[in-house]
Amino acid sequence: MLRLANKRSGFSRQTVLLVIAMISGMLAMAAIRPQQLRCEYRINPLGIDAGAPRLSWTCRSAERNQIQSAYEIIVSDSRHNVENYVGNSWSTGKLNGGQSLNIPYAGKSLQSFTRYYWRVRTWDQDGKASAWSEVNWFETAMLAPADWTAQWISDGSERPVQDSDYYKPDRMPLFRKSFQSGKVIQSARLYITGMGYFEAYINGKKLGDNLLDPGFTSVKKQVLYTVHDASQLVKRGNNTIAVMLGNGWWNPLPFKFFGRWDLRDFQQTGRPCLKAELRIRYIDGSIQTIATDANWLTAPGPITRNSVYTGEYYDANLEQRHWSDNNFDGSQWQPAKKTDGPAGRLMPQMQPPIRVTKTINPVRVYEWKPGIFIADMGQNFAGVASIRVKGPRGTTISLRYGETLLADGAVNLLTTAATQIKKGFIANGPGMPENMFQEDRYTLSGTGTENWHPRFTFHGFRYVEISGWPGIPTIDDIRGLRMNSDMASVGQFSCSDSNLNKLHDVIQWTFLSNVFSVQSDCPGREKMGYGADIAVTAGAYMYNYDMSQFYRKTITDFANDQQPDGGITEIAPFTGIADRSYGGYSGPLGWELVFPALQEQLYERYADKQLLVEQYPALQKHLAFLQSKAIDHLFYWDISDHEAIDTKPEALSASCFYYHCLRSGARIAGWLGKSKDSTAYAKEAQTVKRAIVQKYHVTGTGRFDNATQSAQCFALWYGLTPDTLQSLDVLFKELERHQWHVSTGIFSTKMLFDILR
Repeated sequence: MLRLANKRSGFSRQTVLLVIAMISGMLAMAAIRPQQLRCEYRINPLGIDAGAPRLSWTCRSAERNQIQSAYEIIVSDSRHNVENYVGNSWSTGKLNGGQSLNIPYAGKSLQSFTRYYWRVRTWDQDGKASAWSEVNWFETAMLAPADWTAQWISDGSERPVQDSDYYKPDRMPLFRKSFQSGKVIQSARLYITGMGYFEAYINGKKLGDNLLDPGFTSVKKQVLYTVHDASQLVKRGNNTIAVMLGNGWWNPLPFKFFGRWDLRDFQQTGRPCLKAELRIRYIDGSIQTIATDANWLTAPGPITRNSVYTGEYYDANLEQRHWSDNNFDGSQWQPAKKTDGPAGRLMPQMQPPIRVTKTINPVRVYEWKPGIFIADMGQNFAGVASIRVKGPRGTTISLRYGETLLADGAVNLLTTAATQIKKGFIANGPGMPENMFQEDRYTLSGTGTENWHPRFTFHGFRYVEISGWPGIPTIDDIRGLRMNSDMASVGQFSCSDSNLNKLHDVIQWTFLSNVFSVQSDCPGREKMGYGADIAVTAGAYMYNYDMSQFYRKTITDFANDQQPDGGITEIAPFTGIADRSYGGYSGPLGWELVFPALQEQLYERYADKQLLVEQYPALQKHLAFLQSKAIDHLFYWDISDHEAIDTKPEALSASCFYYHCLRSGARIAGWLGKSKDSTAYAKEAQTVKRAIVQKYHVTGTGRFDNATQSAQCFALWYGLTPDTLQSLDVLFKELERHQWHVSTGIFSTKMLFDILR
């Protein structure tokens, strides 16, 4: 029992009454409270360009069956204001409703380069208010293109005239700019992009732990830039900002994918170039900007070759010590040249950055043949190898990568050769190596122990073949750096069956090996964002990881490369591959499916209605294209159920994919309140469904088309069959005929799990 204290206790009556009031308020507090605040699906995003960013939170309660009945948001450009419950930028007041996802900011116009603080409180179903949440923030970057003052710069070099010359040594440029900072710094931000990849330093320290920035996009439409907090790196007095560039996807080798398509024919490309500005805000409110222009200096660096597909060569003897800090004489460097750069709109990179997410120790390193060693990482993954070595100057170490071993014990380099270009399979072109294997090389400087890993490439591998090593490498001399887009984990799985737990673990390794700003089918030979691979696995990815911004980029990638007639490409960013096309460079139906189906899933999982609004014109154009290509409401060719063992039900699957696109379109139009469109798409979908049944259902048997496992799965999953039990019986007989093994492909395997659950 609380007893009112007298003066001798040291507490006044008023103080005790205040304590009682506080305790009473706590006891009367809401049963729910807001947490996990997000802006544009991210926690405290450092750089956004949305004029009306969306705010979200979740509600937590120790009690069951609780709901949010109301909420209040406050936003201010002053943390002090928000901490004192004042929203001078936006204050909603109490708003009734249970909405807690994607509430658009609707306050005063946001200003570029400004940090805004916000918090929220909620009311439970009984009308009791929660405490205010923790203070979160978001920071705007360039809200308009005119906010940029930086220019694109390069080292002035020209692209080779002959394709064969691309395979000769090509030293990547370094850039630097020294400047003075004379006042007390409040904050510093670096806004930067480099084509194709970049690493940035201030006073010799690398900014952040991102790798392979910026993410792969169709740069004629969209170029991503990164925002780094440089507040702790910029100092009063002398400073230096420095950048190293790589080729990335912007300056690719001119080989033809699978011997047929040259990426440079379909994407804007060029020599490595840089655009960056460092914006320093001082305590007195003044701003200093250091932006790329012709006053920056450039020189060739130690990376002599680099390719996303074939690897990186690095000569430590070409390093210029202290090139990225103040202890350097840059008098021999040349002025940078202004250049045009890519044509696309500059936008902040919102998808999760690529990082090293795990360091892997080899299980053994052994000598396979004299002078040739093999490091077994014990696990297949995507990334690069890191080495620690000591040896004579000029010694060159070769690291070649593979996923398996051949019968004679050699590393199998063939399965990860760039788009299958290898001796006896797909011929090479002018100047190309006979085999487009994954290989990194490091040439020693001879100055003590040297540590190195490639910066501007990535590989898929378990085994590393090592040659040229001075002496005998040990398990302490090599590491595997697993790299991937660093999505937050949101799901876990475990059960009493150790085999299923192991399978789940293996799947996660596979998932993470295929997310490098685009979701690929493999991280070795192709590295491209195939629509069908995404369509069939997106649900599984979203159960395990926060894919909200990653897949938002995916949809944007496909929209950026949508064809003039409305067709969606097989791959995005588009690289030229258009198998089983329906005209121009559109993809096959199962690969075009990703555009409507993934939008549908993103809305169901993340309530991303804004994405639907943004992409609705492109969706309409896409569905109109498909309707114009249908023959009596059906389609007849497709890649179909890719990787199925039995004969694929090509025409059936093509028509089913068309039906799926229309069905997704009807739902999306309905969510957007476009009832006329929704009704029209739904009506056409039902017409297509009837046409499929009429053409491919064998009356009275439960069989569809060729009645393979694939065909039966399509019929059952899409709800086509008039007799589910009969069609299931046909499926079971097919499974039995295969001795209870599956012959399904990438689509029907997923369908089979859904059907049999």
